[in-house]
Amino acid sequence: MMKVITSILRKIIYHCSGFSPRMNKAVLGSYKDQFSDNAKYLCLHWQQTRFIRAIWISGDASLIKQLREEGIEAYHRRSLRGLYHCLTSKYYFYNTYIGDINQYVAKGAIKTNLWHGSPLKKIEFDIESGPLAHIYNAAGPLDRVLNSLKFHQQHITPDIMLSPSPVIDPLFTSAFRITPQQVIRSGNPRTDYHRRYPNQKKSLKSIFNVQYDQVILYVPTCHDTAQTRGNNSQIKSQASSLSQSVMGRMSHYDKGFDWPRLSKQLQQNNQLFLIRFHPNEAHLGKQLSQYPNIIDISSWQDVYSTLHEIDLLITDQSSLFIDLLLYRVPILFYRFNQVEESTQLREAYDYAECLPLVGGLSTSCNSSSNRAVHTFPALLEVLNKEESFHIDTETEKEYRLLQQIYWQTEDNDAFSTIENEIIGRDELAQLKSIRQ
Repeated sequence: MMKVITSILRKIIYHCSGFSPRMNKAVLGSYKDQFSDNAKYLCLHWQQTRFIRAIWISGDASLIKQLREEGIEAYHRRSLRGLYHCLTSKYYFYNTYIGDINQYVAKGAIKTNLWHGSPLKKIEFDIESGPLAHIYNAAGPLDRVLNSLKFHQQHITPDIMLSPSPVIDPLFTSAFRITPQQVIRSGNPRTDYHRRYPNQKKSLKSIFNVQYDQVILYVPTCHDTAQTRGNNSQIKSQASSLSQSVMGRMSHYDKGFDWPRLSKQLQQNNQLFLIRFHPNEAHLGKQLSQYPNIIDISSWQDVYSTLHEIDLLITDQSSLFIDLLLYRVPILFYRFNQVEESTQLREAYDYAECLPLVGGLSTSCNSSSNRAVHTFPALLEVLNKEESFHIDTETEKEYRLLQQIYWQTEDNDAFSTIENEIIGRDELAQLKSIRQ
């Protein structure tokens, strides 16, 4: 009963916040209180240009201290100043949900969801099965109301989203229940930032103080569990149940990797194998520190400042490979347990069932890819070949096809788009209303 009362109060507070006057400033935040992804790079850009007052909101006190030392205005979401800026800022920019910033006082602000990837698997209100389906699907009107109360931030509709191609447009409109007019063609801050500020790129050699012949990045996709959604406090409260599943999830990866054998071959070839688990599985990487030439970077805020030095990306179906298309990085799809995965992972969108280069994301697709392997010996064999770290002529054609699917941004730089199409358009509308 207390949970229901709390949920109702939260909804009342949210709607009351719509009466607060909003000033020309922006608050930004990211998933799990990190400083990462699109919101991070938009904040860094505005830190340099001073286009608008940009304020970072987080629940991590140590991160806030670090950002302040770097000259970035940042506040704890539960502090008086943090609450004040969340309540009076006209613009919200976030990577997943408004809870990245503050889910209680966002009504009345222009909310731009800088969603963290182009979806392969069904997301949000398109999810029809699995442990997340109950958040979005309701049997009747009463269930819809209860879901809206219980899963408040998931049911808050963004005002604007950025989409890199016409293929992604209808996915966002359907998944987030927005109109086509609310989707703006644009690149992403995370992929556009280092093109605009190339001096901000980082060297892996300077980070690890060792020079490797090849750098391999392994990024597996996230596996849905009942604990994979929610704000940071909710996630912390689930820590005990998550810890019980650590061994189970790591044993999943142990099925696909002989870690000592992989480490030995990497040393022989002077290769570095970086592993970046999804934030929901970041704890798994701690068990790999014993293996030379295998380094877990799951604790990094993100990898975009170092992508220019990656020689090969390995993934099962993480959408990071879509961003890597812009960097011309060779991609290898390693699906060591595809039959089991196809029953555990969310359904793929129809367009993603059989893609160029990618092949089939499920057992229902008969298409294969010469850039996909399914066994650990086959993986080792690929890593032993020099040609695996280059894009051949045939593969180049498939890369171009994928780029046409995912990237049709042309001159739609994310920063210019946000400043002109979102903030600029809003200010112009205000001027017109004043003149009238």
